[in-house]
Amino acid sequence: MTLANYDDTLNYIFGLKGSGIHLGLENTARLLRHFGDPQLKVPTVHIAGTNGKGSTAAFIESILRHAGHRVGLFTTPHLADFRERVQLNRTLIPQTALIDLSERIREAGRRLDTPLTYFEFGVVLAFLYFHEAGASWNVIEVGLGGRLDATNLVRPEVALIPSIGLDHGDYLGFDVAGIAREKSFIIKENGTVFAHVEDTGAFTEIARRAREVQARLFRFGADFDAARVYATPEGQCMDFRCGETQLKGLETALIGTHQVTNAALACAAALWLGGRHPEINEAAIRTGLKTARWPGRLEVVSSQPWLVLDAAHNPDGVRKLTQAVREIFTFDRLILVAGIMKDKPVDTMLEALLPLAGHILFTRPDQERAESPDRLANRLRQQPGASTRPVETVAAVGQAVARARELARSSDLILVTGSIFTVAEARQSLIHDTTAHSHPFDRSRPRG
Repeated sequence: MTLANYDDTLNYIFGLKGSGIHLGLENTARLLRHFGDPQLKVPTVHIAGTNGKGSTAAFIESILRHAGHRVGLFTTPHLADFRERVQLNRTLIPQTALIDLSERIREAGRRLDTPLTYFEFGVVLAFLYFHEAGASWNVIEVGLGGRLDATNLVRPEVALIPSIGLDHGDYLGFDVAGIAREKSFIIKENGTVFAHVEDTGAFTEIARRAREVQARLFRFGADFDAARVYATPEGQCMDFRCGETQLKGLETALIGTHQVTNAALACAAALWLGGRHPEINEAAIRTGLKTARWPGRLEVVSSQPWLVLDAAHNPDGVRKLTQAVREIFTFDRLILVAGIMKDKPVDTMLEALLPLAGHILFTRPDQERAESPDRLANRLRQQPGASTRPVETVAAVGQAVARARELARSSDLILVTGSIFTVAEARQSLIHDTTAHSHPFDRSRPRG
């Protein structure tokens, strides 16, 4: 049986989810060798970290594209369409290409007796598509960890590490230094890495790996830096410094102090690459940063009331989110819509969100891993001060967003967060309800 159409192909790919998570390179390497190692034929930027990988990828992709390159972008997970994971010049892989390549990969796996997981399949698909479609650069986001992640078969021109924190403890452990060690393996022999790592133990592991493979290591706050000049809900401006080089008044539509750091990493990497590729210049950096988009990350959907979507799904992400909301928005009351996965540190996340929330709506995205709204409400009640907050449970995300909009006054802020799956369903409900916003929702979508 072949994959004859788009629906068959998606059903086959999503069916691979049942194979779970496999941390290891053997199967992916075997399939990629079969196709001539396409991942080694396109210069690559490789990005690992706990939070900020996708935003940093969006920044550097946009810079490279505005320097005149055809840029392959691989990120996970997707918000609405599987094809979001595999983009060329911010255009989703065509359905016809997805069908053809999926059939070729499936047949190769059968002949080689080499099964792939859902994530591994996507990695092979991306590398094969980018090479055959003529990408001149790839920007590749690590899925989980780094050392044993299926993407770690590249030899990157530059590696970026935007943050190290606790997440995916079942696979990576609960020690930040140990997690950093796993992620540091994207640093290859004689390579170059730009890192924003605040924890001393974590940075020690990054530096150790760099020494082991004789790689050049540049650290945010020491070798390069950035300072925010101003921030509004529509965007922010920063000044960047790297050695004697200063770029003032860099603008970006992505908001939050953490996005200044992510943009600075992309900027530093671009300057480094520009030393060998002169088309990656200041103009490309300025335009690339200004036009970069990454939906679902402090995404402002509307004003009066503010409606903000953010996919924060771990304690570090939630802390950065709450800091940004306090710094950038003015509102009377925050109405929180939260759906969280049960394998996350729910109590720590709720502890960070509670002081900001005036009214709380717990919901559940359509995911097996999602915690029930009732259990979230019960866990919230264990938090000090929780009894002073009105709490509701709503079965579906779209219904919870609609309820929040009923409750909100024009001076309030609705924040939807807790998981990328929660944000994805909220976005879909808003896309289908064209009355939900006061300006075009498309303002936050990727633009080619």
